[in-house]
Amino acid sequence: MRRTLLFSSIVCLGCGLYAVYSCRSSSSNQSAAEKIPDSISYSFNIRPILSDKCFKCHGPDANKRQAGLRLDVPEGAYAAFKDNPQSHALVPGSLERSALYQRVCTEDTAALMPPPSSNLKRLNASEIALIKKWIKQGAKYEKHWAFIPPKSYP
Repeated sequence: MRRTLLFSSIVCLGCGLYAVYSCRSSSSNQSAAEKIPDSISYSFNIRPILSDKCFKCHGPDANKRQAGLRLDVPEGAYAAFKDNPQSHALVPGSLERSALYQRVCTEDTAALMPPPSSNLKRLNASEIALIKKWIKQGAKYEKHWAFIPPKSYP
């Protein structure tokens, strides 16, 4: 009898801990917008996304570059498209006019970036939220950390 009571108590305790843990972890699954920082840094937040999902076709390698678009430098990202001078990959402060944002959010597979044929994963909700906030904050590029002179402190 005692063993049955002890075993039942342990099982109930285990179930209770599991329930508390699972509720706790689901409440910590905040929306993507709640997880992003107040100030978005190109070097820390955006460059890793673009490097992982975009630079393969829109990066520094001129031989692999698609559509003449270069997203690793501001001059390329802010420039008008050659085939459509009214359109830009990035328009600081404007989500509606930033083709980059429109193309990563679309459900149209013909327009989606990265394209399904690239075998690159689609941007997740957190990555899209970071890019959205970065564009709203002015889509400022920063120099790579290796090219920033070190500061000396007294």
